[in-house]
Amino acid sequence: MSKRQITKVQGVQITYHKLDGEEYINLTDIARYKDTTRPEIPLQTWINSMKTIEFLLAWEEKNNVNFKHRESPEFSGYKNFAAEMVAGRKTSATKWVAYTNAKGLKVVRGKYGGTFAHRNIAFHFASWVNASFYLHVIEEFERLKKEENLRLGDPFGNKRYLTAGNHSLLVASIISRLDERLLTHPQPYKSRLPFAAEVDMINKIVFGCTAKEWRSKNSDKPTNRNMRDYASILDLVTYQNLEVVDAMLLQWDCSKKEREQLLQETYDFIYPILKRTKTIQHMQSLHDRRMER
Repeated sequence: MSKRQITKVQGVQITYHKLDGEEYINLTDIARYKDTTRPEIPLQTWINSMKTIEFLLAWEEKNNVNFKHRESPEFSGYKNFAAEMVAGRKTSATKWVAYTNAKGLKVVRGKYGGTFAHRNIAFHFASWVNASFYLHVIEEFERLKKEENLRLGDPFGNKRYLTAGNHSLLVASIISRLDERLLTHPQPYKSRLPFAAEVDMINKIVFGCTAKEWRSKNSDKPTNRNMRDYASILDLVTYQNLEVVDAMLLQWDCSKKEREQLLQETYDFIYPILKRTKTIQHMQSLHDRRMER
């Protein structure tokens, strides 16, 4: 599990972890609202309810392709688990996971262990514990989610910010090398400003196609999105670096052929190095988490 995090709801300290982009909340902590000294008792009572098992069954069938709800050589299956309940035998989260290969519940041993559940299952348990407490739990985790979203920002906007600043350098270099008539006269001079051509030269090096080619291959994408919105953080950082290099090559009066060759050599040099960079990997992880919201 990832590094544990802690919040407090009506005086009860609740631990939660992120696992595969989802929050898993400590049910043992939630149970302390009902029984501070023996939290395992309300937790066991809850999981021994047929209503609870019906809910867990519905959740697993919806979210877990490897859920074993029938008998097999390796798993006793849901039917045998339910049979034990009918026979009056005490069940547990450990048995539920072992019998059915469930992923909605996770039993963690050790100092900071307990029975953890996917947030939706944890909310179900909280509603069983106490209606008022349940509402406070939902409010707290919604607050935490909003705070995280604010920290991470808009995923598409963040990507555009990566290249926007350096694009102004490229534009400034292009403008500084142009004939004055291209800046002061009406069409057809302004239509000859080479902004798009310069950008597409970098696009082909980094993404393998021009903006127009990408659009024709991705007509299903929203019209207000472009290839950079769907690119990796690594590609965008690489693109950003090439913009700076291209801006300087323009200042040095390099021909387009020379610029293209030097930009390709720059790409071949920096891409594998940046790919190993922990910072870029972390940025990609933050973006992926935001996209899962």
